[in-house]
Order: sequence, then C-alpha cells, then structure tokens
Amino acid sequence: MNSTILRGKGIVVTRPRAQTGEMLTLLEAQGARPILFPAVEIEAPENWQSLDDALHRLVTYDWVIFSSRNAVAFALSRLQSRNLSWPVGPRIAAVGRETAKALGEFGLQVDLVPRRFSSEGLLESPELLDVRGQRIALFAGDQGRELLEKTLDERGAVTDEVLCYRRRLPGTNPTPLLHAWARGELDAVTVTSPEIFNNFYQMVGGLGQRWLKNTPIIAISPLTAEAVTAVGLPTPWIAPEASTAGMLAALTVWAQGLAPHT
Repeated sequence: MNSTILRGKGIVVTRPRAQTGEMLTLLEAQGARPILFPAVEIEAPENWQSLDDALHRLVTYDWVIFSSRNAVAFALSRLQSRNLSWPVGPRIAAVGRETAKALGEFGLQVDLVPRRFSSEGLLESPELLDVRGQRIALFAGDQGRELLEKTLDERGAVTDEVLCYRRRLPGTNPTPLLHAWARGELDAVTVTSPEIFNNFYQMVGGLGQRWLKNTPIIAISPLTAEAVTAVGLPTPWIAPEASTAGMLAALTVWAQGLAPHT
C-alpha cells in the first residue's frame, strides 16, 4: 500500500468516539488528518431487564450471536458486573472480524465469523442454515435491522432479541466542521452504518448537504452505500470488507483517483 497517498488529506471519522482508536492510528500512520465528528452516541439501555434475563439463561441457548462490538462491550461488562461467568454450551457467532476481536478481548472463543462481514453473511453460513428447534440469542442494540431475527425465526429457531445498548443522535455543534469544510480542509467523509450516515446528513444541515454532493464518501458496506444514494448523493466508494482495514483500502482507492464501484 502506498504510504503517502493519504498524506495531508482531511478525513472525517463519524464513528462513536470510543470506537475511533484503530481508524485514527491507521490514518495518522498514512499521514492523513483525521477529523473527528461522531454521528452517533452509544449509551446503556434504559432498562437492563432484557439483558439480565438473557445472561442468567445463557446455558439454555444453542447459539449466541453478537451483532456488533457495542453489543459485546455492554453484554460482557454487564456479565462481569453481575459476577456471572460464560457457561459451557452455547456456541458464539460474531457478525464480523472486529466483533470477534472484541469477544477475544473478553476471553471468549468465537465459533463462527462469516466470510462476508454482515447479517447476510451470517445467514449464508452453513452452521445457521438448519436451526429448526434451536434457541438463539441475538445480542444487539435498539433501532437495529430485523433481518437476522426474522430469518432465523422463519428457519424454525426460537430467537430472543436481547437489547444491550441504545443509540442516540449527538447534539454536537456542526459549525467548526462546516468552517473546516469551507476552508477546503475536508477531503472525504467515512461512514460505517446507514444510521451514522443519516445522522451525519441531518447534523450538517442544508449547507453541509449541498457540499456533500461534491465530497467523496467512503462507505463500509453496500447497505451503507444505499443510504447515501437514497438521498440523491453520488455513489460512494465501498470498502471491500466491513472492517477498519477495509475502510482504509477504500480510502486508498479513492485517493488513487479510481472510480467507485457501482
């Protein structure tokens, strides 16, 4: 990878602040100028009942699926705070490599990570094709997609969606970002979920929305790219895999002057 191609470029990072570490490290190593503008805040659930109930009956599940790093952090921190331990029995699935890495940091071995880091990728996995009669816990946040739960239920599983965290629109003042944009200091925007893009689009207002028409957007997945084009913006560059490394690869393709894939 060309280590200088991103040098000096202002890259907006819209992930929650607590999840920007790896991206900032990689961008700074390439000489880029990361511009932090978190477009979602992650908070504890208003009520812990759903999570506590699931943690106390973990041993009854055949599979526990973690939909994100946030689900891992909140669920397993809660497990530890309740002086509970992970039981022998349930197999663990992670929606992607970064989620699997977070599980490993808590000392858990992951049994399934799909080749394609997405809900669709998980559902394509042979291990989850025949789940009739199995009990599955889906650890996720609020406002998430229903695809996993709906499809697993259709396949005959008994699926419990377990609320681990909630998302909130930040109240960040966009004026400093808009001023940097006006000075030509903003070269590209990275977005890692449809919700993050939609929040960012709302937060920057009419002026920022107009500037976005001429600002390269790097999306972590085709699903996130659909959110971008749904508001009439040009097709973004799409990461080859849903990971931080994939985002950096897509940024490199953009910086090389190559057209995004449609």
